Amino acid sequence: MLSAEDKDIIKSEFVDRYISASVLAERFKVSRMAIYKVLRSLGVDTTKRRYEVKCESCGEITLKPRCQIRMTNTHFCSKKCYWEWLNRSRNNYIQNRHGQRIARKVVSRYYSLGPYEIVHHEDRDTRNNTLQNLKVFAGQGDHVRYHRGFDVQPVWSGLDVIKNRQKN
Repeated sequence: MLSAEDKDIIKSEFVDRYISASVLAERFKVSRMAIYKVLRSLGVDTTKRRYEVKCESCGEITLKPRCQIRMTNTHFCSKKCYWEWLNRSRNNYIQNRHGQRIARKVVSRYYSLGPYEIVHHEDRDTRNNTLQNLKVFAGQGDHVRYHRGFDVQPVWSGLDVIKNRQKN
């Protein structure tokens, strides 16, 4: 039997974080129908299939299914808006292959880099290889998610090295 606290958690996960009834049922060890009954008893409309979201690029309100909302932090009304947003965020990127190689050498003095780990320049200038500007991500996927606004923690940060130096 589900407690009142469990029911509140189910409601907030379903309404605020768009977690599916199947996932909630598995987590609380009940059937999917039991989850829907709890939600209906708490006054949640479970028949709604699409929800309004605001386009990150143009601000237009568009309808998206729950699964698309839950899978990303940023929403777009069209591919055109997505590419405009992506290109706007890339405008201050200064690419310099030699600077990227130097960054790997700088980081390797303090951290043993794996072959798939990515060195990230915080200010997007690959010529700026100071410790406070460098972070290391586990892979390209984490690096892309970081750029797209997800809360991804780097496996190494130059700021940590600087803080440790200041403590000593």
